Amino acid sequence: MAEDRDLIALLKAGNADALEQLIMRWRSRAEAYANSILHDSQSAEDVVQEAFSRIYAVRTRLDEDRSFSAYLYTIVKRICIDELRKQKRFPNLLGELPDPPVDSAEAEFIKGLERLNRIHLLATLDETDRKLLLTFLLEGKPTKQIAKEMNLSDGQVRVRLHRIRKKLKKGMNDDA
Repeated sequence: MAEDRDLIALLKAGNADALEQLIMRWRSRAEAYANSILHDSQSAEDVVQEAFSRIYAVRTRLDEDRSFSAYLYTIVKRICIDELRKQKRFPNLLGELPDPPVDSAEAEFIKGLERLNRIHLLATLDETDRKLLLTFLLEGKPTKQIAKEMNLSDGQVRVRLHRIRKKLKKGMNDDA
């Protein structure tokens, strides 16, 4: 079995098998080291993979007289520190979140009544106003396009929409 210094020399010469041998030799120890810092095995695997990628990127500058493990552990430690900094800035919110509050049966009943009231109020609008409101809200068309389609001016469409909303709001408040 080749020594680390021999593998580094081969890696510098462009031998990809040398990197594979170094990965096989050091991956599990590097992952254990990263896991001791991060306390997350999946993140530790990612960190070690990134570390080997960085080593490969700078392979021509490696010194075969220096310890490969020193290179590897230094890079792993720096990536772990960066990861911990990110977690501090962006805490993991995917942990256990409380369940959203469930509405009571009474609240659900009231919501149903309000929905029926809105439907009833829409039914009280004349055909043009109902079409104008639904085209604006449901289809999301701009007022200029609605005006063109309905042979109205943009100002007329805006005023009618304002009056319709006001009428619906008043109807909702009258029943409350």
